[in-house]
Amino acid sequence: MNISILYGHPYDKSFNKAILQQVTAHLELRGAAVKVKDLIQLSFDPVLELKDLEAKFTKVLPEDVAKEQEDLLWADALIIISPVWWGGFPAVIKGYIDRVFTTALVRSAEGVYGLEGKRAYSIFTTGSSEDYIRTSRQKDMLYAANDNLFGFAKFADAELKLLYSVPRVTPEERQAMLLEVNQFVDRIFDLKPGEGESTKDSPSHLALVEDLAKH
Repeated sequence: MNISILYGHPYDKSFNKAILQQVTAHLELRGAAVKVKDLIQLSFDPVLELKDLEAKFTKVLPEDVAKEQEDLLWADALIIISPVWWGGFPAVIKGYIDRVFTTALVRSAEGVYGLEGKRAYSIFTTGSSEDYIRTSRQKDMLYAANDNLFGFAKFADAELKLLYSVPRVTPEERQAMLLEVNQFVDRIFDLKPGEGESTKDSPSHLALVEDLAKH
């Protein structure tokens, strides 16, 4: 099993970093080959520029995009670990998607879906309570974005795990969250492709962020 982890938090002592370390160790314990994409440490440029658009016609990809596409094709599953800021992905995650999930890769002119059958498991932390997330309808936006991306690319599974009120929970509750995260990524091994939840089958909500550096 080859698994690529897309990570997008700049603070090295965040709970996101603890999740990354926990998930990486757990996946390797289960025998997976893991590539971690710490986009901040990689200084990945999230800005879609003219050169990226020109690549659609020249077929010459920027070097950083070509490398990331190779690793996407290598992976059986993609895990995203990220905070939710202002109701959506941090800019570096969104920019990665903009630049790496190119039209030619997702669906070629010949109708070939380059990522078809792969699996996506996203883990997001929020600063807000589950009640607020539910009533604000923000989770609708996250599920819609998840479905639009992975659904169009014909991923077999596209599951989400939301962890609420991270800056205000107890250390014991954080430890429980880390166990939940283990159980969540276990689904990659314990379920066959297509047996996981589709985003279309999932309830909807998200979160407005508080205390950005803490989750």
